[in-house]
Amino acid sequence: MTTIDGLLERRRIVFCVGSGGVGKTTTAAALAVESARRGRKTAVLTVDPAPRLKDALGLDTLDARPRRVPLGVGVHLDAVLLDVRRTFDEVVRGLAATPEQARAVLENRLYQNLSGTLAGTAEYTAVEIVFRLAEEGGYDLLVVDTPPARHVVDFLDAPRRLLALLDSRAFAILKDPTVILPASGSRLAHLVLSAVLRGLERFTGLELVREVGDFVRAIEALTGALRARVTAADALLRADGTALVLVTAPEPRLVDENTRLTRALAGLGLPVGGIIVNRMLPRALFAGGTPPPPDGLAPALVARLRRAHAELATLAARQEAVLAPLVEGTAAPVLAEVPLLPGDLGSLADLEAIARHLFPAPAAAPDSAGRVGR
Repeated sequence: MTTIDGLLERRRIVFCVGSGGVGKTTTAAALAVESARRGRKTAVLTVDPAPRLKDALGLDTLDARPRRVPLGVGVHLDAVLLDVRRTFDEVVRGLAATPEQARAVLENRLYQNLSGTLAGTAEYTAVEIVFRLAEEGGYDLLVVDTPPARHVVDFLDAPRRLLALLDSRAFAILKDPTVILPASGSRLAHLVLSAVLRGLERFTGLELVREVGDFVRAIEALTGALRARVTAADALLRADGTALVLVTAPEPRLVDENTRLTRALAGLGLPVGGIIVNRMLPRALFAGGTPPPPDGLAPALVARLRRAHAELATLAARQEAVLAPLVEGTAAPVLAEVPLLPGDLGSLADLEAIARHLFPAPAAAPDSAGRVGR
């Protein structure tokens, strides 16, 4: 049987994916806490800015800067908030050779109007944080809590979409509007197009040709570096050291949503490596039939206990049946089952309780020789 230990042994980055409302953020945090306690230098990256998670990790604040979680001496866990609304400006600043080169791009009006709407740029800024920590953070393990199912495909597909944009005809037209002319276009046709663009400038009052020219000159120097960076980020998502773990619950609506999600991810070449099921009735409780009641109980109480056991056994069987198509369709093993736990799960002790179900057997601390990005 494949376990979380077995999955993490060969992985350096784990993306927790799934529908909203399945406990994905809490599961990612519990995975990270236990991995750090087992000796791995770990970071948990979450898109959930809710105070509940911050409080559970014992932090005063949670933002884009790694914050150390107070787990004791020798236990290294950092928490990072992934903000998918961060601007593409930070990527430009990181790639520019000089501050002047960055300023030429950032102050261009065409860039300011396009940067937030071009396909993949918003989501890529979050992926860029993951890539940067993988390259430079020196971590043994990154555990990434992704957006809910309706957004996670855009998140994980952002590098590929951005690469497609850089190689697209639309981007080529921005660089040279005359490419819309046929290959056999005459010099006269090129002159006519230029005249039309200048006329459009006079009519609208916009310096379109100059704006486009300035944008192209500013961005041209970054295009090669950006393409290389995005290609490397996309390769990291698909590397052998990266795994996608689906977090779900045995409820028909959630299973249907996650089934569609896994199909979409598989279509991108990002298969799920394992499944964690929350709010699951433990199979072992019902494996041996109805247990004998303790001695000395009244017959009426015995009858009620047997009826309750039978109802729970029926519910467990229904949960198994609901989950079966998802498990079969993903062809991924169930790594762990976490029962429905009481309370709001808002403390470090709660995360440790979840971790005991995720990691039912103790394990020796792993060798930290191989770290993310090495």
